[in-house]
Amino acid sequence: MRNPHANVVVPRQQGFSLVELMISLVLGLLLSAGVVTVFLSSKKTYQTQDAVSQIQENARFAEEFIARDTRMAGYSGCSNQMPTANVIQNAGLNVLNFDRGIEGYDGDSGALPAMFPGALAGSDVLVIHQTELNSELVVNKHNPNSAQIDVTNPHAFKPGTIMMIVDANCSGRGIFVVTGPTNNNDNATNVVHNTGKTFTYKDGSSGVGNCSKSLKGNFDCSTLSAASNTAYTNGSSVFALNTIAFYIEDPAKNTALTSPTLYKVTFSDQFSTGSTQLEPLVEGVKDLDILYGVWSGNTMTYKPANTVASNEWADVRAVRLNLTAESLTNADSGAPLTRSFVRTIKLRNRL
Repeated sequence: MRNPHANVVVPRQQGFSLVELMISLVLGLLLSAGVVTVFLSSKKTYQTQDAVSQIQENARFAEEFIARDTRMAGYSGCSNQMPTANVIQNAGLNVLNFDRGIEGYDGDSGALPAMFPGALAGSDVLVIHQTELNSELVVNKHNPNSAQIDVTNPHAFKPGTIMMIVDANCSGRGIFVVTGPTNNNDNATNVVHNTGKTFTYKDGSSGVGNCSKSLKGNFDCSTLSAASNTAYTNGSSVFALNTIAFYIEDPAKNTALTSPTLYKVTFSDQFSTGSTQLEPLVEGVKDLDILYGVWSGNTMTYKPANTVASNEWADVRAVRLNLTAESLTNADSGAPLTRSFVRTIKLRNRL
């Protein structure tokens, strides 16, 4: 029987020619190069967007932290223009100028005060004086002769605490050091502001005390002739004081940091003979330049701190921040991105 497949010719299997193989390789390489190019481009775009996002976020937080406290500068429940009696002698800088409400130091004009040892050279420092609103004591009776203030609510303040009394009729305020009682049980109902007792604080201030029992008038320890031995009215308020400062910490002076960082220092604990509190707030804040809006007549003039006269700080009504932030990671250029942001903050207590 004849095999029907006997005459079937099976075609020979053929592969790619060398030319075809080379063309295929070239096309594959072109496709791969396209994919790599798209990937690298996407990576660079992501790096840039991530860096911009970091800058915007850090700048927003930094400005908001500063603005929140700046708005309340000098607040004591009344107008900032009322007479101020400051009877504290040998006080540190953060207490000495409390009646200014706000002040600053210009980093471009020289070295910053020793209370900011880690500050970045060339960057400004903003100092804000406030009352601690949640510390209010209501005056029941004030006897300036015995230097005693009776209050309606028990308190835990100890000798050495620096406080301020504000008259209920806004006729004046007085800043003093608490000299008694010992208040070991944290339930005293009076505050003593006598002379003859001094305290030492951990910032190095020593011999700090009251130079007068009088808390009425517009004076300090160098102008006691203006003191008035007048009692504060019932219903007046006594507050603990709070002084804070914002500055940029230099990573070269602080090994815990990898980039310039906005710091907040609180001096309030120092007033009760404790130490200062340092709080890192925002990384990547590279520079801080501050102008102070001084109101004179009907004109607002913005000045750096080194050109604001000592009698002009009470007339500062606004603060203009020029903050420079840098990303914490590199952008597509291989270096961090840097952007500057400007914000003007009004002082609510002086509008």
